[in-house]
Amino acid sequence: MIDIRILSYNTNYAAYLVFKLRNKRTIEFRHRAVGLHINVGGITSWEVRRVSLDPSQNGTQHVREREDGWMEVEMGEFFNEFGDDGTVQLSLREIDTSYYKQGLIIEGIELRPKDTGS
Repeated sequence: MIDIRILSYNTNYAAYLVFKLRNKRTIEFRHRAVGLHINVGGITSWEVRRVSLDPSQNGTQHVREREDGWMEVEMGEFFNEFGDDGTVQLSLREIDTSYYKQGLIIEGIELRPKDTGS
């Protein structure tokens, strides 16, 4: 949970999950979607972004390898207008619970200002 007051006002932010898969045989996350969720200001939203963490199968989901060897995928974005919306909660959710999963290493979640192209 992040207090929005510490972020710059009038700024569009994107949140990125930074991760690695333990090895090439880690198929549990390569063939199953996970859910990424952003909750701003305590308003409950049921919208969950479904993504594959396999960069070879991500299509438009934009999993990319970073220069530091980690991978990242955009979780979503939000606009911080005046910094008075309370907190931002970010989560990774299991969607398909019928399969055993292992080998996901999470570095963290990064928030970065996002260029809106205006």
